[in-house]
Amino acid sequence: MTVVHRRRRFPTTVAILLPVSALGLALGLTACSSASDDDALSAPVEITVDGVAVTLLDAGDDPTDPLVWSADGTEQHSRFSVALGLGQHTVGGDEQGTADGELPYSEVTMELPLTATTEADGESLESTVTTGVPTGDNEDRNEDIASAEGFQMVQNYGADGKVTTRSFAAPDTATDSARASVEQGFTVMTDLPLVFPEEAVGDGAQWTVSSQVDDSSAGVAMTQKVTYTLTSREDDRVTLDVDITRTPAVKQMAGTDLQVMNSTSESSGSLTLELDKPLPVDGTVTTTSIVTYGQPDSPVTVVQESRTTSTWTTDGD
Repeated sequence: MTVVHRRRRFPTTVAILLPVSALGLALGLTACSSASDDDALSAPVEITVDGVAVTLLDAGDDPTDPLVWSADGTEQHSRFSVALGLGQHTVGGDEQGTADGELPYSEVTMELPLTATTEADGESLESTVTTGVPTGDNEDRNEDIASAEGFQMVQNYGADGKVTTRSFAAPDTATDSARASVEQGFTVMTDLPLVFPEEAVGDGAQWTVSSQVDDSSAGVAMTQKVTYTLTSREDDRVTLDVDITRTPAVKQMAGTDLQVMNSTSESSGSLTLELDKPLPVDGTVTTTSIVTYGQPDSPVTVVQESRTTSTWTTDGD
């Protein structure tokens, strides 16, 4: 009698869950084309702004004062770097092989030099953030994404940091891939809402900011809770520890019959803010999410790891 070892397979949807090009598409780092000198911007595109919920957990030690955003009318020059990582492996294959859907973990990075200004109109503020020449870790594609130089984001927000409107505008000469790349970078940046509680707070204060975001690496909607801890304040300079938890906002992967079986997340990071400047002046925040997909009647599961690292520095540091 001949024993045939059959490769245990998961439903076909697993094989297409994460195409090999997923990370490149996440930051738009695809086909190359010639970049032109930046000309006029295209008409601004209004972006849907999801609401956030703020909960004060601990007002901290005395003395306490409200944290309030303001505007000093000067230009802020900084750099924002984003690294997106993605990997996928299967669990439960037999000794002759594993299920389809393997994707070794890898990362792509992009850096945006930024110039930002803020204007105040009563209790409302408007910030304009413009990118210089974007670069990525694939030098062969930098000519393409450089065509998005001058990409602009405009936000209106209150003194507590809650954004009411957001728009993006790209140079007319930007390629589609460059436009998508830089827009994704800005989206990752704004996924961390810098929002304060209404109450006065002191050193050691903690509050949460809850919202819904899309995991930029895996493309999955996530419920996000950011816990900020005020570690120091000197005049308008504020340092915050940042802890982020994310859980899938859906029970099933769109377009497949795969269910979310389990999820975990961890993060680390801190930010330094100057309350009269719209962007962090320093800091790094890393968030890792691990989601397990499967079906109740199958022993095979797909484990997907995604990681986002956001870093802000002041230009010249």
